[in-house]
Amino acid sequence: MKVLLIGTGAVGCVLSKFLAKDKIISKIICASIDIKRAKKFIDTKNKKIKLVNLDASKKDQVIKAAKGVDVIINAGLPDFNENIMQAALKVKANYQDLCSHLKDLKTPEQLKYHEQFKKAKLTALINTGVAPGITNLLARDIADKLDSVNSIKIRILEEQKASEFIPSWSIQVTLDELSAPPLNYSNGKFRLLDPFEDFEEYEFPHPYGKRIAVNTYGDEISTLPKFIKAKNIDFKSSGTDIELSRVLYKMGLLSSKPIKFKNNKIVPLELFSQIAPKVPTPEEMKNLIKNKIIENSIFVSVVEGEGLKSGRKIRIKKTVIYPDLKQIQKVMPGATYISYPTGLAAYTFLKILPRIKEKGVFPPEALRPEIRKEVLLKLENNGIVVNEQSSKI
Repeated sequence: MKVLLIGTGAVGCVLSKFLAKDKIISKIICASIDIKRAKKFIDTKNKKIKLVNLDASKKDQVIKAAKGVDVIINAGLPDFNENIMQAALKVKANYQDLCSHLKDLKTPEQLKYHEQFKKAKLTALINTGVAPGITNLLARDIADKLDSVNSIKIRILEEQKASEFIPSWSIQVTLDELSAPPLNYSNGKFRLLDPFEDFEEYEFPHPYGKRIAVNTYGDEISTLPKFIKAKNIDFKSSGTDIELSRVLYKMGLLSSKPIKFKNNKIVPLELFSQIAPKVPTPEEMKNLIKNKIIENSIFVSVVEGEGLKSGRKIRIKKTVIYPDLKQIQKVMPGATYISYPTGLAAYTFLKILPRIKEKGVFPPEALRPEIRKEVLLKLENNGIVVNEQSSKI
């Protein structure tokens, strides 16, 4: 299999390492608009890897780089999803990405290409990270175990013990998600909520305990109602990274509305994106840990569904505990607590892509049960802990 990997940041770094170790992968073309920075993330000494300069906003450049590849993976900005999908159709390659652009905050742009990919006998897997991605799989698994679904709750815990603000994911994507009104599905209708509101004390698995969770944007809400019959679906996050983000939001630093500063007008969100630190390179990450600037970080996702089973009200709770930062450094030094599980999830989805018989565009919840099960088993074989609890309400 030959792969064109667009995006050479923290997640692209992790994904390229998994791909390079895979015997089935014969060639990996890593593409970036910033070659100098890409060299700090991508192992250019590996014989399988070729690093090329590419501007993903220019479709002709993507087409040129993609000729002869079997699959194109967008591990960069979701803004380029459509360009890359169009290029994949042109060169007859399968496609994969990690999240949606959602220009209107409600409509996943990738799904409108379903018929084109189906006609071309190609498969496009979308939203194949951890959240969205693994959370979608769990939501569908829960729904399949119930006769009817009343609600699905997705709860995320992002906890980082650090003396400095250290981004673990693309700062642009992060700011886009944090500044957007969270999407909610209530009584069968979509609605937009106020960010960082609707406080909820949520019980995470031991040893994390109760945490305050608030509204944040989750791509899952845009696709789940299209494939699962549920009355209500919502997404909330908690942890130190979310607490810091809430402070920034309340200060107005995540606002896209221009404000007057002396004799000029500035957009706080644009200013913050310029002054915010970049995601650390692997070497920088190693030094941050060595110098104890970062002590540890954890990422936990919980998907909880309530509904009827044989006439009884049932609650099913699925929890995924990803390796903490200390554990990650033992297997992939320099990766972050977000980039490692996201890259691993994307790689795992890529591994099952050849087994998907259906052609078209599919989010994780649209996959067949046996395919979804295989994804979860592969994750568990890589140190991911998945637990399930069921109880009567």
